[in-house]
Amino acid sequence: MKKKNSQNNKEAFTDMNTLLQKLYDEDEERVKQTLGDITRIGKGNRELMKALQEFLRKEKQMELRILAMQTLANIKKSTPSSPKRFKKPVIFQCPGAERIKRIEIIDVICPHCRKIGTASVAGFENEFSCESCGEMIQRVLPESCIEKCPVGSECVGEERYQKYMKGRKKSSLSG
Repeated sequence: MKKKNSQNNKEAFTDMNTLLQKLYDEDEERVKQTLGDITRIGKGNRELMKALQEFLRKEKQMELRILAMQTLANIKKSTPSSPKRFKKPVIFQCPGAERIKRIEIIDVICPHCRKIGTASVAGFENEFSCESCGEMIQRVLPESCIEKCPVGSECVGEERYQKYMKGRKKSSLSG
């Protein structure tokens, strides 16, 4: 019985790796199909969530970025909660933290190629790549209450908090 479970686990791992490789296919339609497949089978799969986040960091096409964000949101919705960890009840949503977590689609003019385009950026990101030329575009991060809040990193998560603080530091040095 254990041998059969081990075989099934290996097959599932191989299938997942194959699926993740398809995310970087040259054919846009195949990438869309792969994102659809991930939505169907990826419910609560942390490895797929990490892979989608990495895909978002690298992908420049706005349509695929939006589809990947939707896919990520769909598979996160059913992440099983860990019975070992107590989660504080949410009485209210901190507006500063929500602004940091939110993904925005903004209009930009690239300072490198001067083309007008759109960018999909999270509230904690101070730089993103131009969809036309691929060069990095810097933006000033607005001040947020999480900078002064004693539980700011808990509100938005340690990784977002660190990226936000690093971006704020860059903004203040260049400003």
